[in-house]
Amino acid sequence: MEKRVVWLHGFLLFCMTVLIVRLSVLGQGENLAQAAVRQSTSLLELGSSRGTIYDRHGKPLVNRSYQTALAVSPTPEGMELLRQLLPKEELAEALEVLRQGRPMVVRSSRWLPYPLAEGAAAFQLPVRYSGPQPAVHLLGYVDESGHGVTGVEKGYDALLREMGGSVYARYFVDANRSAVEGTASEVVDQRTAPRGGVVLTLDRGIQECAEQAMDAIPKGAAVVMDVKTGELLAMVSRPSYDLSRMEDSLEAADSPFFNRALGAYNVGSTFKLCVAAAALEQGYGTGYSHQCVGYYQLGEQKYHCHYRYGHGSLTMPEALEKSCNPYFINLGMHVGGNALWSMAYGMGFGSPVRLAEGVTAAAGDLPPAGELQGGDLANLSFGQGGLTATPVQVAQMVSSIANGGYSVTPSVYLGTTQDGGNIEDRREEKGPSRRIMSGSTAAALREMLIGVVEHGSGTHARPDRGGAGGKTATAQTGVFRGEEEVLHGWFAGFYPAQEPRYAIVIFAEGGGEGSELPARTFAGLCNGIARLVSPDPSVPGELQLVEKVFSTS
Repeated sequence: MEKRVVWLHGFLLFCMTVLIVRLSVLGQGENLAQAAVRQSTSLLELGSSRGTIYDRHGKPLVNRSYQTALAVSPTPEGMELLRQLLPKEELAEALEVLRQGRPMVVRSSRWLPYPLAEGAAAFQLPVRYSGPQPAVHLLGYVDESGHGVTGVEKGYDALLREMGGSVYARYFVDANRSAVEGTASEVVDQRTAPRGGVVLTLDRGIQECAEQAMDAIPKGAAVVMDVKTGELLAMVSRPSYDLSRMEDSLEAADSPFFNRALGAYNVGSTFKLCVAAAALEQGYGTGYSHQCVGYYQLGEQKYHCHYRYGHGSLTMPEALEKSCNPYFINLGMHVGGNALWSMAYGMGFGSPVRLAEGVTAAAGDLPPAGELQGGDLANLSFGQGGLTATPVQVAQMVSSIANGGYSVTPSVYLGTTQDGGNIEDRREEKGPSRRIMSGSTAAALREMLIGVVEHGSGTHARPDRGGAGGKTATAQTGVFRGEEEVLHGWFAGFYPAQEPRYAIVIFAEGGGEGSELPARTFAGLCNGIARLVSPDPSVPGELQLVEKVFSTS
């Protein structure tokens, strides 16, 4: 009996041992099988992309065209496909790669509508920059490793890379890592959010209008701003540079990589709008008059008018239309440094503005209030002396007049999107708009600026329809080329004349009279915007901003 028990116990122990060994072998076999699968496939990168930068309507500003990445297997069919696609000078090298048993990637600017050869895989990947690149200074560019170097590309580099990634073709390979004939390839898309990206306030249509208008100005900038929100709808800097041939611009004398829309310059007579606003707020009416005799005498210093014979007696509207320096020096001296500085600061002068991550407009120079007396106050009163400002700041000033007297905070960033259709609004919270002048002051200034365009120094800025208001400026720089002083030309205004929507600033560095090229460029840009909003000029109706295509979540 005991022998039977011992025998049965031994038999059961033997069976358990066999089962354990069997399970171990099966487990090891499964692991080996998985390892075999891993070792018998290879990934060939077709290409990579990063998140898109969109305008306010969902139109891409980069990734606007596509390139076909074609992975070809080392098969007779694959070789025949290459013979159809590649020029002779590239074909021999490509065929040599295939003869070595390795698949390869070929890129084409066109899609391949016909059936592909066995073992071939095609995928369309966006081309980052193509054609005339809009807003090149604002958007910036990436380096060879795909990292943002300047502008929005740099400011949102981590986010744009996170939304991108690589696309691969997966192949079965043998022990020598050569592709196995007759096996199909498959595309593996490892991009996180292929349609994701950053959404800007720009309007691509208005941006393109501004780019076209600024072709007439070799060196300068243009800014278009929504007068109610401060959102930038267009930003152009000249000269520009070609992203496909950047090396040609590295040593250029005119600094084509510098964004002049964000740089600070002498602003000249555009600042007379600020002086007029401060005076109206202190109770000086539009009928306040001054006798211009061709200069303003302050102690032993004479400040000359551009019209040396003198304009005679002028009211405020007439002084703006003729851009009379002595009138505004006299007005500024009466207003006083503190009131003038306060209005200028409220309009945005003297303060840097972060438009988006990596994009900041310079602060410029606003002389301290305590220094604004005597000659310093006289110079500031017609926009000269130590005052400098950016085109963005000048657009802020115009916006506060056009919107009824409220300050605006410029911005160029709306938010992000994961799918190219819905915005995840991540804008920094703005403080409430602050009233910096009364509605009546703003209305009076608008009427005077319309007069400048209708029958003053700004007649060349008059658009074909809609009317406009604005101010010319020819700013002295104190820099001479030979015996001639370099003069900056400006035109700063709003469009249309009634219920203005846009603040538009045109700056021509070294461009001479603001009443000439800058004014004409302003008119051309207004006409372009009008065609965008209402292509048929015979159709009546107000100019209105187009509704956003994006929905906000």
